[in-house]
Amino acid sequence: MEILLVTTHNLATNPRLVKELELFIQLRHRVTVICFEFKNWSYAINLELVAGYKTRNVTIISIPAGRSPFISWFLSVTAESLLRFAGKFFALPLPALSLAVSRRSYLLVTAINKVSGPDWVIGHYPGAIWPVLHAAKKFGSKVGFDMEDYHPGEGNNKHLQSLNKKLIAASIHTMNYVSFAAPLILEQVAIDTKMPKVNWLSIINYFPGSDFIRPVRDKDGPVKLVWFSQNINSGRGLELILPFIKLRPAIVTLHLVGNLDMDFFNNSLKGISNVIIHAPMKQHELHHFLHLFDVGLALDIPLDSNRDLALTNKLIAYLQSGLYVLATSTTAQDAFLKEFPGHGKCFDYKKNTVAEALDGIIHDLSLIRDNQETRYRNFENRNWENESKQLTNMLNELYPVSDTII
Repeated sequence: MEILLVTTHNLATNPRLVKELELFIQLRHRVTVICFEFKNWSYAINLELVAGYKTRNVTIISIPAGRSPFISWFLSVTAESLLRFAGKFFALPLPALSLAVSRRSYLLVTAINKVSGPDWVIGHYPGAIWPVLHAAKKFGSKVGFDMEDYHPGEGNNKHLQSLNKKLIAASIHTMNYVSFAAPLILEQVAIDTKMPKVNWLSIINYFPGSDFIRPVRDKDGPVKLVWFSQNINSGRGLELILPFIKLRPAIVTLHLVGNLDMDFFNNSLKGISNVIIHAPMKQHELHHFLHLFDVGLALDIPLDSNRDLALTNKLIAYLQSGLYVLATSTTAQDAFLKEFPGHGKCFDYKKNTVAEALDGIIHDLSLIRDNQETRYRNFENRNWENESKQLTNMLNELYPVSDTII
């Protein structure tokens, strides 16, 4: 099949799209990706990803996310501002609603003119919803959408949240399928839209099993904690744990992976000898790196409803690595970890009972290390290869191709 993937992000910041891309390559489909290019911390990683996929006959159409070319940027910004304001007073039609949600929607529709004849068009992130529907109508294609987050619950801008909810409600019934990265996100969208969950898939954001290395038990040394994100900065839950880390330099080490915000370093990390900083890593390098640790930290604070419902990449990666997980008690993380006794525990982020939880981990460290191999084996078959079969089966069911490899 000819498949067109459309996203408002770049490859480096959209690992779920990259996993879909890899799946379609393995299934011998021909893939085109329309994405963006950001001149930030992800630039070098993204360039390497794009170059690698071009050598594998993937067509990549990259759109500059900055102010050049100026006219396209100016038109998209102006349209977003005007329509977002108008959306406070009027019901917007779907194309205008899409532009009000994301200026990149306009740029994606323009880039679609460079594409011809896909069998499937699949969107990622709300700004891609109208562009993929436009492309599907233009080419007579099947259309799908992947909802990695609960977008109507992101941030604290109530007006933008409302626009996102309206955009999803106005469009989701026109999709041939919709995939969700967490069961609770699917359920909340069903409540919002009051629509039957026909061809809706809960596809948990597992990673390829080959990304992870079988752990080797470390009998000695301090408890080794790890946390990663795109950015190491405030508001990500690290403030909950740093006072504990600072008071126990001999028995705990904390490794942080990501793009370091210097203000956060100077205000919160400077002088803490048992915190080690690592630069951002490519996905497979990061996942290999995780086998060196005892405990993975999933410290998301649900400042919005999306964070309460989402299963983060870090939580999934820790579990596939065989790490013991210490997580904040968001609704999604608490429910998910209860399905896997012995793989981790949650602490009350409101009362901040992290010191009690970490003291328990230190006390049980020998047992946690003894069970690392068992935890790793329990997740050997919980991987993207198996989870993605739902998507493969859905695409083949709706658009049968005789020579597709199942």
